[in-house]
Amino acid sequence: MMNIRPDYWQSVYTGSTEVSLTDQKRAYEVVPATECRDLDHWVAVRVPDTAFAEVETVRVAFVDGVRRIDMHGIIDGNPPYYGVFGSVAAGCMQMHGSRPHDVAEALCDETVRHYFVTNAPDPDVQTVKMASDASCPFDVDYEIRSAAGHDPADFGQELNNLMQELEHDVAQKEVDSPNVQAVMTDGPIPYEHRLAAGTGKLAGIIKNVQEAYLQREQFATVLSLKASERTPIFEIRYPESSGSSKMSFFLRLRAVTPFTSQMANLVRIEFPVMGLTEAVHLANLASAIAVHYSSNLWGDTRAPQNLYPVGALETALKNRLGDQRFLRSVIVRTLAESDSAPKPAPSTQSQD
Repeated sequence: MMNIRPDYWQSVYTGSTEVSLTDQKRAYEVVPATECRDLDHWVAVRVPDTAFAEVETVRVAFVDGVRRIDMHGIIDGNPPYYGVFGSVAAGCMQMHGSRPHDVAEALCDETVRHYFVTNAPDPDVQTVKMASDASCPFDVDYEIRSAAGHDPADFGQELNNLMQELEHDVAQKEVDSPNVQAVMTDGPIPYEHRLAAGTGKLAGIIKNVQEAYLQREQFATVLSLKASERTPIFEIRYPESSGSSKMSFFLRLRAVTPFTSQMANLVRIEFPVMGLTEAVHLANLASAIAVHYSSNLWGDTRAPQNLYPVGALETALKNRLGDQRFLRSVIVRTLAESDSAPKPAPSTQSQD
C-alpha cells in the first residue's frame, strides 16, 4: 500500500517540486472571411441595440470552475514518487435581466471533488479517505488519479483537466435546460467534446487575449475597436482533429482610456461552428451579455473582462472547496494515523 508522507512546503510555493500549468498548442488555420467575405471591408461591427434589449429578457447561465492545491505529498520508495492533494469545483450562476440577484439563489449545479494526483505507476488504492473529525460536517475523500505524464509538473495540468471535466458537465446541463437561453463559459468552449454544437446558445469568453489569430491587416481592426464594437466572425480550424473547429471574434467591452494599451478591455468570444445567421445572432447576444455584465476596476482588478457573475461564482466556489488550513490539518492527521497503524506481520512458512 502507498506510504504517503506530507510535504510541508506551502502550496503557494509549489512544494519540493515545480508544479506548473502547461498549455498544449495545437496547429490551426484561420478563415477570416466567414461573416465578412470582402477582406478589404473587414471593419468593426457595432453591437445592435436589439441585442442589449434581448439581454433583459433572457436567462443567462455563467459557467466557471476553480482549483486549488491543498497540500503536496511524497510517496516513499526507491525511487520516490510525488503527488498533490487538490480540490476542484465547478458551477453556474444564472442571471435574468437587470434586477438584483441573490448569490445563493442564482448559484446552481455546483460540484466539488477532491483528488490526489500522483506520478506513481499503478496506485494500489482508489481513494485516500480522510480521518473523521467531529468539527467537520462532511466526509472528505481524495480520489487517486494518475497524471498523464510522470513529470511532477503535470500535476497542475491534470487538476486543470479534472476541473474542466466538471465545467463541461455543468455547461451541458445548462445547455440542455429549456429555461436557459444563453450559456457563457469562462474560458474556451469544450471543443473536444463538441458540446452543444449547433444549439446557438453556448459561447466561451477568453478574457486574457494572448493569441492574435488574425493577420496584421485584420488585427488592425481589433486594435481600433471602440466600446461595444466587435470584429466580424472568423473561423478557427484544427486540421488534425475533424469536427473541432470553432467560430470566434474580438470584442471591446469599454473605451480605451488615456495611458492604457490598445489591448485594454479586449476579450475574445468563441462558439461552435453553426449557420451564419445563427452565428451572427449569437455573436451579437454574447457581445451584449459581456458588455452588460462587465465589471468595474474598483471592484475587481481583472475588470472589465472578469464579468460580475463570474467573479461572484468564483468566490462562491472557492468557499465550497473548504478551508485550506483545515484540510491540510486533516490530511496530516490522516497520514500520521496511517503511518502509526499496526502493519500486518509478514507471512512465515515453516521450513522442513
